[in-house]
Amino acid sequence: MEDIQGAYDAREIKKADFLLILNRNENIIPAVAKLEGPLAAAYFMLGETKGTSAGGAAEAGKSLRVPGTNPFFPLLHAQQGNRMLELMKSSPMDVYLMNTGRIGGTEKDERSKKVRIQQSSAVVKAIAEGTIQWAKDPDFGYLVATEVPGVDDHDYLQPKKMYERQGRLAEYTELVAKYNQDRREYLRKWNGLSGEIVSAI
Repeated sequence: MEDIQGAYDAREIKKADFLLILNRNENIIPAVAKLEGPLAAAYFMLGETKGTSAGGAAEAGKSLRVPGTNPFFPLLHAQQGNRMLELMKSSPMDVYLMNTGRIGGTEKDERSKKVRIQQSSAVVKAIAEGTIQWAKDPDFGYLVATEVPGVDDHDYLQPKKMYERQGRLAEYTELVAKYNQDRREYLRKWNGLSGEIVSAI
């Protein structure tokens, strides 16, 4: 670490208030969701995103799962997830999942909406200021926003309502079942991962 200009020893950080987990998705993940307890460690382990051209032509547009993604966290993936859970208990912080992709489908689907920098910036500002109103999402267990200052279009906050309004509720329900099953199977494959994390999804 000392060879990297501007690096700071993490042991000297007294307290972290927020952690943002970015997820570049294109269907039912809201622009922001709040993760609590073991669920935060579960999404840390899931490491879901869409590949970009920065990862090479083979990764561009491909659904990826990369647990942790921190090159300075030199532990086996299951140990990283368990450590994340320990940190949530010993040094509580607010953890948020942010979708930087789309809501409602790919860019080829005219019903979908791109999460733009304006929405993401408004979300980060509202997180820092504590001005987001939350409600429990019955499908994924995290909290979804009911109000975010600067985000007037609620399709970005509660994708289920968008799908319902567009007559796509069956599609939404199918995606929920697929995501939950795939995520549970993925978390179960990590030997030594805390049962609290695995059962959080």
